[in-house]
Amino acid sequence: MNSMEECPYFSKTVHVYPTPVPSTKELIKSRIKYLESQDRTDAFVVVDLGQAFLKLKQWRQHLPRVRPFYAMKCNPDVEFCNFLAQAGVGFDCASMGEVKQILSLGVHPSRIVFANPCKFLKHLCYAQVQGVDLMTFDDVFELIKIQRCFPRARLLVRIQSSKDHNATHNLNEKFGCDPIAALALLRKAKGLNLNVVGVCFHVGGLPKDPKSYTSTIKLANDVFTYGEQLGFHMHILDIGGGFHGVDSKLFTFHELAETVNKALDQYFPPSRGTEIMAEPGRYFAASSFTVAVNIMAKRVLRSAKVDNKDIDAGIETDPPSKDEGISNIYGSRSRNAILKDISNDFDNYSYKDEGEINKVLYFLNDGAFGVFSNVLTDFYVPEPKFLEPPSTTDTYSSQLWGPTCDHFDCVLRKCDLPILDIGQWLYFETMGAYSMCLATDFNAIERAKYTYVCAESFWNEVYTDSEKPGLHSYTDGLWKWFKSSSIKKQKGVLIRASMD
Repeated sequence: MNSMEECPYFSKTVHVYPTPVPSTKELIKSRIKYLESQDRTDAFVVVDLGQAFLKLKQWRQHLPRVRPFYAMKCNPDVEFCNFLAQAGVGFDCASMGEVKQILSLGVHPSRIVFANPCKFLKHLCYAQVQGVDLMTFDDVFELIKIQRCFPRARLLVRIQSSKDHNATHNLNEKFGCDPIAALALLRKAKGLNLNVVGVCFHVGGLPKDPKSYTSTIKLANDVFTYGEQLGFHMHILDIGGGFHGVDSKLFTFHELAETVNKALDQYFPPSRGTEIMAEPGRYFAASSFTVAVNIMAKRVLRSAKVDNKDIDAGIETDPPSKDEGISNIYGSRSRNAILKDISNDFDNYSYKDEGEINKVLYFLNDGAFGVFSNVLTDFYVPEPKFLEPPSTTDTYSSQLWGPTCDHFDCVLRKCDLPILDIGQWLYFETMGAYSMCLATDFNAIERAKYTYVCAESFWNEVYTDSEKPGLHSYTDGLWKWFKSSSIKKQKGVLIRASMD
């Protein structure tokens, strides 16, 4: 097994391990060992590509009729998207930039759906030039734009999902026309001599009831049938996203798949010849990404009997980049030596002598303006995990804060944790959805770097078996790119040359 210590940066490197891959904890410890040897405590992300492959196998097993198009807005990481592309997944793109990225991987335009119902004119023209012809609409003004710029496009009318069911993110507020209004739009499209080929919808992000698919598939069937009556060759149904990244407390993926399959068999049976597609995002991305962060400061808030004075202790642990010309930010002493002195100071200071602890605030070296942006936008509640078992079962009311000066930069507002030390590491699983893609450079905080890993058996199945049905068989362009992409193995580590 090759140690991740050998290479400090992994933007173009995937560590391929004999099956099974070491545990997430072991991978994180290996990376930390390297960082600490360099007096560094950078936040980082472990990306297990094999998790995405397992999710794809699960998808094909339980939703065999539904072809997945990864919603890359969820997480557009290039290495992750490239792995999905090689595995045969299509892509849901929402902008010219996303289309460019996927085409640069050698993906054929036929494996892209331009699923933004409201497109920039420039982006629409770019799609026309590149031959990305499958796209969505939900309004007459979009139809007019398409008629002027890309009259040969294949169109999916996007309808609103059934109002009988709830989702955490209600997309009906922004996208999708009422199913009744869709009938008028189909007539308008016919008058403009446009090519409508099907219906699409999205039940919303994190739906709370799988039956939302059933009721909306029924609505889609009504619109579909009307389109056929108008003379359109209706042959594509896009059931959108809404697939959870991990099983929710409300239902499992298997239960959701059973519900979807039953509705498809009722309204779009195989004999109808309809191509079924979907746009899963978090389903693939969430469980593949694990975040590791370091505690860089903390505050202990106490009861009033200690004169309302808070203990306020902290240390910045991030060294500057080499470009700044400083050989050692910590002077003649190592970071670990400084942290040891601080730890000793805390050990010699009796918490009990100063009164009851009301709350402990921990400041992490990444936060809600970085890899934890899903806390602000996706209502995600991250769960901190320890690399080693806590030395005590005593816990205190705690909060986790990010490193910036903004009061919104809160990772976890309420949790119970044992007393943790400055310099201690925490990690958070299932962090791949709507997180890193929304990170900013606020306060000039350095962004987390990525470490990619994959089980050798999964890697070889994706990258060496060109004849396997469902992987590379439906586009020549992808396999031609793969053969010319300078991929090599070295000492158990697979390194891909730059694709620029």
